[in-house]
Amino acid sequence: MSSEKHIAHFNWGRLKAPIGDPLVAEFVDNAARVNEIAERSDGFIWRDGGEGTSAWQIGWPLFTETPTMIASFSVWESPQQLWQFVHKTVHGQFLRRGADWFHASVSYNYALWWVEPGHQPDIYEARDRVEALRANGPSAEVFTFKEFPPERLSAKA
Repeated sequence: MSSEKHIAHFNWGRLKAPIGDPLVAEFVDNAARVNEIAERSDGFIWRDGGEGTSAWQIGWPLFTETPTMIASFSVWESPQQLWQFVHKTVHGQFLRRGADWFHASVSYNYALWWVEPGHQPDIYEARDRVEALRANGPSAEVFTFKEFPPERLSAKA
């Protein structure tokens, strides 16, 4: 197995309306298609699929206090491959139209962190990283592409 670390990605957003409302239907109706593209993308390793429910079950206030909060949780071989999926596939088209379906974020709306190959992070790990980012900003333990663009990231162990 490579000595390179993989990158975990957790993102969240507050929909402008509940799932089922026509205002967010285009986004909701395409989520499965975008997830399928992710799963076929170069560098994709794992996707949770139940992150919103898990966040609610552990009592994570970010989710329990906001019923329209949704999330995505995945692991990728490299930040470059994640960046490629996020910005250069159909996902990028939806990302650019995010204001159509989501309230603007007052701070961060995603977190990245290194994981060892073979490690599957859980919702507790995601919560801890997200809350550290929200409380203290980027660090070596949790960061975003804004502070650390993919071309500057090195995952050497």
